[in-house]
Amino acid sequence: MNNENDKSAEITILRKAGLTESQAKGYLALIENGELTPAELADKTGESRTNGYMIAEKLEKMGLAEKTDNKKAAYTPLHPSKIEILAEKRRRIAQKNEQNVKQSIDSLINLFYAHNELPGTRTLQGIDGIKTVFSDTIATGQDIYLLRTIADDTIMGIPFFDKYRIDRSRAKINTYALTPRTPYAEKWQKDGTDKKMLFHQTFYGIDDYTAPVEINVYGDKVALIAYGETQMATIINSPVIAEAMRQILKLLIKSYTD
Repeated sequence: MNNENDKSAEITILRKAGLTESQAKGYLALIENGELTPAELADKTGESRTNGYMIAEKLEKMGLAEKTDNKKAAYTPLHPSKIEILAEKRRRIAQKNEQNVKQSIDSLINLFYAHNELPGTRTLQGIDGIKTVFSDTIATGQDIYLLRTIADDTIMGIPFFDKYRIDRSRAKINTYALTPRTPYAEKWQKDGTDKKMLFHQTFYGIDDYTAPVEINVYGDKVALIAYGETQMATIINSPVIAEAMRQILKLLIKSYTD
């Protein structure tokens, strides 16, 4: 085994797998000595006897050591291949935690802005980021006002929006949309209203708005969704800005209705 000064590489590997420095030193001490009591483990690692017992028990729990059947409690190391299993388990836990954070972040953001007057923004990248916005509109559960762009179908696809409309109606969300007058849109909804889907549509001329950006206003949020060469979305969380954009979209819808 390497001397004390050369163990840093092994300790670094073990730390990356989820061990503390004391646990890493304890595991290396077991490998070097084959079998140690908690007291001996404490002596080898410079820890207190209490910590020696805690390290030994933790290594056993991690699957890196096992307790011998001798009357005198002692621990032996298990094969280092167990470290890979431990690292994989840690990776899965980290992924799950990341998913939970993404799913829960909106409630924390809402709480923050409920107690702070300044508006804030959240930028999301890629198709997954755009999908997050649509999920957020349903999770918010409030009426949606939107200015749709002709570019969305080419990026997200019609099946995606068909499912989104169903999910939206099931959440009992009314949608007031200003959309481009395309052949598909007219065929899908000639009279501009679908009571079953809670969808209220007003057409604008296909050349009146050509930017590849959709605007969604829902609750206290405004989402700007870019379908250009770089797909991304920005959510602005501000009651004042949301109300201003909602009124602007209402005016636009009225102008095309009159």
